[in-house]
Amino acid sequence: MAEETVQPGVKLLIVGQESAGKTTLISSIKDALVMSTDNKAFRGKVPHFRYSTYNGLDDLIATLEDKLERYKEKMDTYPKTVVIDSVTHLATAMEKWANDKFTGFNIYSNLGKDTLAFNAYLEDVLIPNGINVILTAHTQYDAETARYIISAPGSFGKNGSWLSVVDESRFLEVKSGKRIVHYRTSKFPCRTLNTKYPDSMPVTDYGINSDIEELSKLNTEAEEWSLD
Repeated sequence: MAEETVQPGVKLLIVGQESAGKTTLISSIKDALVMSTDNKAFRGKVPHFRYSTYNGLDDLIATLEDKLERYKEKMDTYPKTVVIDSVTHLATAMEKWANDKFTGFNIYSNLGKDTLAFNAYLEDVLIPNGINVILTAHTQYDAETARYIISAPGSFGKNGSWLSVVDESRFLEVKSGKRIVHYRTSKFPCRTLNTKYPDSMPVTDYGINSDIEELSKLNTEAEEWSLD
């Protein structure tokens, strides 16, 4: 009997400044497990847990896998989506740990290794097993470049930060009191491979669940052309 083919999950980055509505948006994701890395209580009505103190990559992965098993025990299935809210707060905790544990060049050397290894875990373990990965990231305006950047320490930050490891990113902008979702523009750190998507739309017209579903369809179409 042929082995059952698992549809790989999708990977999506949600970016915006503080209070842009990122957490509100991810709280509407169906069948999700949220890892909150903030030092404040997560208010979304979705299964979640806090991870605000980084104690090394092994501890981070072990904690996430433990919560996945606890989710399965309670829901009788694994979550369809894992949300990391946010990778920028996680990076700050990782940097603090590296500064406490190492000195000199080894601080950013080990920090870079852990950052890339965690991303590899998401790419090589969760996504191939059909679990979507949604990352949220905070951004700041850089007056020197006149662009919004996703802060991250070390070479990872200099090489594009979390935008460099995703094909799909959405930017949430608050403009004149209204929230807008951007899919593609040089002004904000966002991108999409889907030519059917508009450049932007009001957040009231945007549905993150339908976005995930559409990206899943794109994955299926791409798999049909794979020679692996």
